[in-house]
Amino acid sequence: MSAPDASWLLSADRELPSAAELLSLAARLAGEGRLELAATACDAAFGLAPGDMELAEARGRLLDRLQIEEHGLVFRYVPAGPFLMGAGDGDPDERPVHSVELGAFWITDVPITWAAYHALLGWPPPPGGGPPARPTKKGEIDAAAFSLHNDGKIRRQYCESETVAASDWHAHAPDVEWQSGGRVMPASALFGEVARGDPARPWTYDQKPMVAVRWDQAAALGKALSGDRITYRLPTEAEWEKAARGGLVGRPYPWGDGPPSSALCDFERFEAFSIRPPRSLPPNGYGLFGMSGGVREWTSDGYDARYYAESPRADPGGPATAKQRVLRGGSWADCAWAVRVSFRMGSPPDLRGDPTIGFRLCRVAGAAR
Repeated sequence: MSAPDASWLLSADRELPSAAELLSLAARLAGEGRLELAATACDAAFGLAPGDMELAEARGRLLDRLQIEEHGLVFRYVPAGPFLMGAGDGDPDERPVHSVELGAFWITDVPITWAAYHALLGWPPPPGGGPPARPTKKGEIDAAAFSLHNDGKIRRQYCESETVAASDWHAHAPDVEWQSGGRVMPASALFGEVARGDPARPWTYDQKPMVAVRWDQAAALGKALSGDRITYRLPTEAEWEKAARGGLVGRPYPWGDGPPSSALCDFERFEAFSIRPPRSLPPNGYGLFGMSGGVREWTSDGYDARYYAESPRADPGGPATAKQRVLRGGSWADCAWAVRVSFRMGSPPDLRGDPTIGFRLCRVAGAAR
């Protein structure tokens, strides 16, 4: 077959050839250096035959070539093209299932960590670092610094790389000097030992997702990194769901149809009071870790329960006005129903202190619109 133009591959109305023909086409396009279009062809083939190991391996190699590492972050490529969004057997706000056409984008392979957030904004590292102090009048409280301090209490408990279970936040502050009875005491003596996988390792915050994140804090990071050629931002709800599906069509989870388990997903551990490092779990078909469970992730969209029936079919964004923003993916504290790729929930964007909420960033070519 002759190589089609981009509009054929990217159209939701196209009639696809077989998976084998698409794989052959992808190989030809890759040989011509047209890697992104080749990835779209490979993605379409994978959707038709996800059990074909040769195809899956070829697709994986191609997506690896399109991976980008910038600002200390790993961005995985999600090819342009249509996908089926929603679930016919889900909650009412997940219906109807509808075809959505998206352009290509990259998305971080894991949610942003606390350490990465500080580094990207040029702040000293956590837990003690933060933005430069703002001058205040005598007796005035710096509200932003006070809020950051309170957020830090939650992040100390949940974001430390080796912590097995959160306890009193004071115990998670070994860098702070505590006084009792006129003596300086270590945190462990006053508040107990923190359960850590390797007690001998230094305390770091670069493996688990940053939590207690407000929507504006997440959006601000993308804005700070963006320039004239590249925009970093929160994913739209449609982009998030396509990325979470990993190329599988109509499956409820990033790995397919099988129910969640501890080997696949960080979920249903409310009594554990801890988050597992996303990279300790297997990636989905796009090389993304922790798309189900771990932390609920902010998207750029406002929440509307009826939006699917009326939303545009090409690069949709959320409603223009909304009191809540969409969270996706479920968390370590949620049940199996909430970690499905189509599950939607809304939250006030200024929600504070929630240890189940984090985010990841998208990367797209061009200046912000």
